[in-house]
Amino acid sequence: MEFLIGLVPSIGAGLVLYFILRWMNRADSTERAARQDTEKDAEAWYRSVKNADGTRDPFGTSETK
Repeated sequence: MEFLIGLVPSIGAGLVLYFILRWMNRADSTERAARQDTEKDAEAWYRSVKNADGTRDPFGTSETK
């Protein structure tokens, strides 16, 4: 029974580590999905600006010299 007392802290620490790593992995995959959505949106916006007609400056940096 004494060996169980020695194993409980190790098992507890292992479980804590498991849940922390699981949380980090899920956060990483969520961040990657959000980044991919943002990049798709930016790419679609760039294509629409590139194909737009006219002399309008889409970036708002038009300066007269």
